[in-house]
Amino acid sequence: MISSRLFSVMIVDDEEPARTLLETYVSRVPELKVVASCSNAMEASRMFAQIKVDILLCDIQMPGLNGLDFVRTLENPPAVIFTTAYAQYAIDGFELDAVDYLLKPIALPRFIRAVKKAIGQFSSSMVEEEYLNVKADYKVYRIALQELMFVESQHEYVTYHTISTKITAYGSLKSLERDLPSGRFLRIHKSYIVAIDKISKMNQASVTVRGFANHQLPVGRVYRDRLKFLYSGTRPKSQPLEDQMEGHS
Repeated sequence: MISSRLFSVMIVDDEEPARTLLETYVSRVPELKVVASCSNAMEASRMFAQIKVDILLCDIQMPGLNGLDFVRTLENPPAVIFTTAYAQYAIDGFELDAVDYLLKPIALPRFIRAVKKAIGQFSSSMVEEEYLNVKADYKVYRIALQELMFVESQHEYVTYHTISTKITAYGSLKSLERDLPSGRFLRIHKSYIVAIDKISKMNQASVTVRGFANHQLPVGRVYRDRLKFLYSGTRPKSQPLEDQMEGHS
């Protein structure tokens, strides 16, 4: 199954019902996970030294260090969404480059709009961080799609060839062909799926993948039409200019 990046969320609020509500709201958004729920800014400050936080849901009016001053103490603040019952703090919040400002009581649709805005700040890197969950050897491996070069079928098993390693697991190319992004991966044979942007050379009979010069992948007769858009001169975006396409005839 292909998954996109999960964004880690820290909740900081001195009121337990408010923290519970936000935890419930976060659980409704598949892209989010709570990594810390803190009752005050000092506790949150200690947690920041131990964990990575992408999105901070922070109350403002808290005893001791308030939310505004807490954010000011952070060297590299995450995407900040302030949550408060006091509208007068809105200007101060946006001066700290907050993504959004939620006024209590917070409705779920309004919360979702705010966190989607925060997630949007990371959108340029999300494609790069797509990965496959692969179960093999009683473990679950996370294979980043940008590192996957090609997949090879061997009866009831498939081998995932990455830049640095290979992993063999139970599965089929038929299911992988459905799951992998069609604009980035191409079935070229009953036994092979290849990452389009990793192709360095190709002809009607075979494909060579960068880093696997001595391992030509065969092109099945029934899959040759799928390569026509590559033969047309439309080169995969990240393919080096010095790579040559062979055998146009």
